[in-house]
Amino acid sequence: MSDSVIAKSFLNVFGRMSPRRLELLTRLFCVVLLLGLAVKNTVLGHWGLVVALVVLSAILVINARWSILSGVPRVPDTGMVVSLTMTILLSTAYLGLPGAIWLFPALVGLRFLGGDRQTGSVRWALVVLVPLIVLFQGDADNAARLFGAGLISALYLWLADGEVVTIRTRLERQEGRDPQTRAYTRSRLERDLHLIPELAPVGLILVRIEGLMTLRGQGKPEVADRLLVAAADRIIPMLSGRERLYLLGGGDFLVALAGWRSYESYELGQQIRESLTAVVELENLAQTPVRIGVSEVREWEGFEAAMSQAYAQISRQQAEPEQRDTPAPVVPT
Repeated sequence: MSDSVIAKSFLNVFGRMSPRRLELLTRLFCVVLLLGLAVKNTVLGHWGLVVALVVLSAILVINARWSILSGVPRVPDTGMVVSLTMTILLSTAYLGLPGAIWLFPALVGLRFLGGDRQTGSVRWALVVLVPLIVLFQGDADNAARLFGAGLISALYLWLADGEVVTIRTRLERQEGRDPQTRAYTRSRLERDLHLIPELAPVGLILVRIEGLMTLRGQGKPEVADRLLVAAADRIIPMLSGRERLYLLGGGDFLVALAGWRSYESYELGQQIRESLTAVVELENLAQTPVRIGVSEVREWEGFEAAMSQAYAQISRQQAEPEQRDTPAPVVPT
């Protein structure tokens, strides 16, 4: 078997994985890496560093679970930063200047601080930390090299997260968004349909919050608006840069998932429904159920048919209120 065939097969395996599952696999790989380093330092008797590595690994595991389920890290950014900083300081204390190579696991940890741009300053602070430690020990040349390597690595990670964008892209991202929820609008959805073939399969999750029009008719538009904003605030952190949330109008949202099959979308849809149900319960609106429908599309011409399938699932749930969940799509063999 030629190298090109092996490489193609390798890429196809990852190409069939949903972005969320690939993200989880990456996180677990990093945990294995850090635990392996902890075992090595156990042999060397570097107990302080072992503890720091185990704590950092535990944070990654905890945040991996909670980020996948709810999109919100369980351990806050401050906890991650403190753990990373202690790992860097202890590696330098135990290993001296060669310990500066531990910048790599630190940057691995940076990958999981989250997509919020507010963590950007924290990332830069950590990139600068190790070179400063080396500089204070009198090795300016290595400090400069480490800063350069850290800068390149950090920029790569930012690009991978979609956080370093051109001015034009920043302006484009402001277009077609609902100013209240920050979700994309229906008109933007229509403009995005041509992207379906290159992103196929595209999983679709139709999310409906029942009763919003009734609330507006009862003179409670502020409650309806608050629910919409809260729903978007729950959903958006659960999505990566390849996934989009659209506001269709009324109480309907559409989540478009590049590279997702319908049975994979179903799993995320159930998590979204449970999260939004909690939002509704906080408003004491027992008669405002959250319903979902799932589908997938490969060509833009099939979008309306896919949406009809998702709407039909919601209609069946309305006709049979006791059946709260949408039946899971059949997993292809």
